Amino acid sequence: MRVLLLSPFAPHLRHDHAASDTIVQLVPRLAAEVELFVYSPQTGPEPVTAAELGCTLLPSSAAAHAGIAARLGAKPAWLRQAWPRQATRDVRELVERLRPDVVHAEYLQCAEAIEGLPNAVLGIHDVTENVMRQSLKASSFPKKPYRLAELARTAAFERAAIRNAAAVLTLSDADFAVASRFNSNVVLARPGIELGDRQWAQPAPGARPVFVFAGAMWRRANALIAHFLVRDVMPRVWQRFPDAELRIVGARPPQDVVELAGADARVVVTGEVPDIRDEMLRSHAVLAPSIVGGGVLMKVVHAMALGCPVITSTEPAASVQGDMSTLFVADGEESLAVAACQVLGDPAHAAARGRNGRLHVGRLFQWDNTVRAYLDAYKIASRG
Repeated sequence: MRVLLLSPFAPHLRHDHAASDTIVQLVPRLAAEVELFVYSPQTGPEPVTAAELGCTLLPSSAAAHAGIAARLGAKPAWLRQAWPRQATRDVRELVERLRPDVVHAEYLQCAEAIEGLPNAVLGIHDVTENVMRQSLKASSFPKKPYRLAELARTAAFERAAIRNAAAVLTLSDADFAVASRFNSNVVLARPGIELGDRQWAQPAPGARPVFVFAGAMWRRANALIAHFLVRDVMPRVWQRFPDAELRIVGARPPQDVVELAGADARVVVTGEVPDIRDEMLRSHAVLAPSIVGGGVLMKVVHAMALGCPVITSTEPAASVQGDMSTLFVADGEESLAVAACQVLGDPAHAAARGRNGRLHVGRLFQWDNTVRAYLDAYKIASRG
């Protein structure tokens, strides 16, 4: 089977966000099963070659540009931040030349390029309409009109993309339920994870309490959570554990996040680190709540895979089918603070939940199952 895979994030590059856990890991596994051609508008140095990936990387001269016109058009403005119009034109030419059995748009950003194709697969990593709705709720008044317009454009674009695809892939049960309202051919494909040998160990008695919040800090959702943790959660934790440290870890933190560290010495903003797992393994627990929701939070999966105690909120817990035996699940600043204090007050119990979480994600998030789900979607699309 010949597959043309489209992605706003190139699989041969390094990324400081979840694409490193999804598209980068997925492509070589798919290439072992199908004749795979990959198109992305992203270009740059190639730390991984096409030969290592096992696929054909197709060149692109398209450049992403989100100007004023993108903010005023019928489609959402975020689309042009990662997927230029030229990329869509490139794809149409490639379809004519390669005649693929399946055209696979991985991520909603490139759904524009598969409009009208009878053999299209759309992979969505979250329901972006829901993310935008939560972003609207979290925005300040001057930005609300723009956020409202983005919500309306996103809802129309996303629903049409789901309806028009021959098959749709989702990463979580919640997103599967939403997509199934608009398309009868929806396949659940949980992202894979490799447990590896590294495993969290309970910190020594008397060690300074450390909590880690990790993610791509340039993403607005993560910046909002960083402020929420510092402003609303940690002050309640500090009432019982005044020396507890919060480490905010991740690439390209905006200035307002950097300034959180200047306001309180117990807050550390690291910026990008060589390996986020090192930070998680040195912590007493990983804080991973969600304000805007959306899909599977890979930061939760990674922390669970390491065996760390993880404190998260209801939606991310549901996306990994976690419960109170594998996670600390809490919503709102008071409940999150109580959970953090529980971790520090009963470290043996926290460690047990961490071990349970590691076993749980090892069973649920297996790459063999992920690839099988993608191949199932390809079979559906190739018939249409």
